[in-house]
Amino acid sequence: MTPAPEGEDEASEALPAAPRPPPPPPLTSAEEEVVLRAFADGTVAWDDTEGLWSLEVPAEAWLGACLLVQDRLLHPLASLFGEDRSSSSGSIRLHALFLGGRTSSGVHVRADLLAIGPVTRSLWERIPWVVPFERETAEMFGIEFLELPDRRPLLLHELHPRPPMTRGPASAPTGERAPYPFRPVEGGSVYEIPVGPVHAGIIEPGHFRFQVLGERILNLELRLGYTHKGTERLFEGRAPGPATLLAESVSGDMSVAGAVAFSHAIERALDIPISPGAEASRGLLLELERVAFLLGDVAGIALDTGYAAGAAQANVLRERAYEALGNLTGSRLARAVVSPGGLRRPLRTEALPGIGATVARTSEALTVLHERLLDNSAVEDRLLGTGVISRAMAEALNLVGPVARASGVDRDLRRDRPYGAYRDHPVRTTLGEKGDVAARLQVKVEEVREGCRLAGVFLEGLGAEPTVAPREPVPRLREAAHGLGWVESPRGEFLVWVALDAQGTLSRVHVRDPSFLNWPAIERAVQGNIVPDFPLCNKSLNLSYSGYDR
Repeated sequence: MTPAPEGEDEASEALPAAPRPPPPPPLTSAEEEVVLRAFADGTVAWDDTEGLWSLEVPAEAWLGACLLVQDRLLHPLASLFGEDRSSSSGSIRLHALFLGGRTSSGVHVRADLLAIGPVTRSLWERIPWVVPFERETAEMFGIEFLELPDRRPLLLHELHPRPPMTRGPASAPTGERAPYPFRPVEGGSVYEIPVGPVHAGIIEPGHFRFQVLGERILNLELRLGYTHKGTERLFEGRAPGPATLLAESVSGDMSVAGAVAFSHAIERALDIPISPGAEASRGLLLELERVAFLLGDVAGIALDTGYAAGAAQANVLRERAYEALGNLTGSRLARAVVSPGGLRRPLRTEALPGIGATVARTSEALTVLHERLLDNSAVEDRLLGTGVISRAMAEALNLVGPVARASGVDRDLRRDRPYGAYRDHPVRTTLGEKGDVAARLQVKVEEVREGCRLAGVFLEGLGAEPTVAPREPVPRLREAAHGLGWVESPRGEFLVWVALDAQGTLSRVHVRDPSFLNWPAIERAVQGNIVPDFPLCNKSLNLSYSGYDR
């Protein structure tokens, strides 16, 4: 890895030369329960609708409870969000989701803050990747996080008369721009290159501000939020079935993953049974989406190294995968197919015979293409040592998905928290070592091959049982309900938490797209690289603007 510029913090340094001691073995769920019940300030219960321990604490115990889970149970923070409960309990409820690994479950920490002037302590000193979560929760719910080092708005570019996620009629922005000071340029020979928010082509808007010495990138600062749609507020008051279309739109290139994660959350909340055929159908769609998506990454990496022939070949394979999705569902992105309770409509049986041959040919052709990429010295020179994200950095930022696995972080929800058809079909994961563009390409190629294999397995699991969900899968409830859904999307962990009122309508939905965790990685990956390598680093991460902005 290229040495970090002078003055950068410890998180941007390379791995230490001395081997790190192995982490202590993870606790089982039974051992977790003992630790949690020993925490005097909380109420502990098992929540079957989330597959997590629930730890409810008073406001003053928020910091201690979160650090207990992070430091003692060794569960990384997966998401943090707010919920306005002022109409029922006069509070703003703060949620923190900590997901466990293969042998343990994880914990959902909750604390109620005063609805008027809510204040709590920031977690950032011990959980550095919490800063974007706390910035968003502060601007959306008006919570003040003491000691939070960055208080700039995260997603809102205009001032609002009141926090937009609090109860009451939605308020229009004032039209006045929110102040957003960027980090200043320092050094006589250092200059800035501002890029965006409007870009060439059809990609969504985002602002990149480079600080450069010669061609060497010293620092990169992002500003996103230009595509903020207020999706979480749009869920409120809707029935779960129609709201699935909103879940698909969080990041449109992963519409199946969004719909399945949302549907699983609803199904867990309401204990809706799913037939094996519906789960196999969803698994097939998820893996075809993964194959098509990651083939696009392979094409993009090849194109940005100047290997146009390889990019064209990868794009042909990608097109075949999208054709398969279109033939199966009537939509190339498999939109409006998944619904709570199963599928909105059955897969087209006439398209099934050709799927097996398609995925087999794709896997074989990609193996040949990857070998050609690695045999090209010009391509190899661009890939090796470029955009390095060390394992230490990936863990410090809590990265997820192929980006994390390319840096040696062994996490995959399909294996660690199996859901749907993955409960019966183990997933083979691939890990990288160097965390550079070459490692990310290698991992994504292997994940396409594994996706092709799994698609064939799920294809064989399709039976004659019904897969279409009932038109009204959500009954009238006796009381409010909630649930958590998760999917290993092509970019990594996609989480959806839902709360429903007694009428069966959505009262709160929180979505955490994997890009919300992974966008800060690009700021680190490019440090020490030259400016022309930024597009290659960016393409190898392939982060979602829309998924971050929601």
